[in-house]
Amino acid sequence: MSDGPGGAGSLTRTGAGQGGEVAQAASEDEIVRRLAAIGWKGSRAVVLGPGDDAAVLRGGLVVSADMSVEGVHFRFDWISAEEAGFRAGAAALSDMAAMGADPVSLLVSVALPMEGAAGVAGGPAGPEALQRGVAAAGDRAGVPIVGGDVCRSPGPLVVDVVAVGRAVRPLVRSGARPGDSLWVSGALGGPAAAVAAWSRGLEPGDAARSRFVAPPHRIGLGRALAAEELASAAIDVSDGLVADARRIAEPSGVRLCIDEELVPVDAAAGGDLNFALQGGEDYELMFTVPAGAASRIARIGRELSVPLTRIGVVERGRGVLMERSGKRRSSEGLGGYDHFAEAEPAQAPRLGRAGGDHDSGGLGTTPPAGKP
Repeated sequence: MSDGPGGAGSLTRTGAGQGGEVAQAASEDEIVRRLAAIGWKGSRAVVLGPGDDAAVLRGGLVVSADMSVEGVHFRFDWISAEEAGFRAGAAALSDMAAMGADPVSLLVSVALPMEGAAGVAGGPAGPEALQRGVAAAGDRAGVPIVGGDVCRSPGPLVVDVVAVGRAVRPLVRSGARPGDSLWVSGALGGPAAAVAAWSRGLEPGDAARSRFVAPPHRIGLGRALAAEELASAAIDVSDGLVADARRIAEPSGVRLCIDEELVPVDAAAGGDLNFALQGGEDYELMFTVPAGAASRIARIGRELSVPLTRIGVVERGRGVLMERSGKRRSSEGLGGYDHFAEAEPAQAPRLGRAGGDHDSGGLGTTPPAGKP
């Protein structure tokens, strides 16, 4: 979509270079903001529109959309069709967890390549295997597939999963306040380690591969945080810890400080902190908690058998700072996956996350699962 260089519908912007102005690719967040500005006009029927993990409609209905594209979010020479389907379903349900919602149904739409008439990449029974994978993710959360769509694709396979849920007190990204503490569930970096191995032509270890193909189930945690009104803000970690921390800091109008020495690095990541900070694909929950609630958070972790780790604080200011041994530094240069950014050495290789993570209501942008 383009109205010409730098036009309203263009996916480029201009910047100064040595020879004058040059075209630069717009960032994923920038494109999302521009698309949301076109589609979102406000509505009395909508409590929360674009900008969070899902949209919230009056009556407590919560809706999100996640898209996965072959060669961007998954590759059939890395994982099976059923595993790709499970990841797609789990990613969609992760948005429900981040909102503190009870998921009630899934809708699955698939665009099949021409060879998909008899079978897609992934085998002759590819479409059925893909659907079984999504269904298995739904079964884990007690959620049925209630519909969808199927069509032919001239290119790669595409699967889009819409998750529908309900929430009495939905969690949002914009509620963090100075004095809150910053927490994360589980351990981070395992999926990024798997993608890094595949990208080098190697087979990842069993633990890293398992973390990639079977994202964790955090619906119970999100529900508990919402029910007990413990989390002031929440997001699921899909594009990378630092990148997603910014998506709490910005709408909340605060600064997050992350203590690198407290970040729980998955053993499958081989101790690589970079995978934990930037790798993404973890689908864990990051959330902020008001002062004095640490003991209640610890109790919830014990009851659900989910490790919960305090990794930082919320302060007055803007952005995200990193801390190590009491010394602070800017998080500039630390990021996560951006569909439209040129590859940077600082970015951990990754298959991107299924969309919808930072644009509720169907403007889902999906970070790639290991770039081919």
